[in-house]
Amino acid sequence: MSVTMALDARHRSWLYLKFVPLIGEDDANALMSEFPASEADELVTRQFLRAELAALRGEMGLMRGELRGEFRSELVLVRTELAELENRLTLRLGAALGASTAILATLITLQ
Repeated sequence: MSVTMALDARHRSWLYLKFVPLIGEDDANALMSEFPASEADELVTRQFLRAELAALRGEMGLMRGELRGEFRSELVLVRTELAELENRLTLRLGAALGASTAILATLITLQ
């Protein structure tokens, strides 16, 4: 985490007014620019960034594992549905072949 804290406008103004007589306006401005005006302006340390990236990598790893699990489950369902479809088609094809064979046998015997 950053060592410096964001200063509110009142504190910034108070400090600036105290520094101007001591070090001059230019140096007071330069000094105040080192203190972030808001939390969003704070500098990020390498340690903080590394910690955040490590946490993000951990979350991404968990999500990747969850997605793999969901994908595998869905794949199992698709394979099951395909096997059921294959069985139904095989039964229908067998029934159609049987019926056509019976019709042909009847036609041959009638001639």
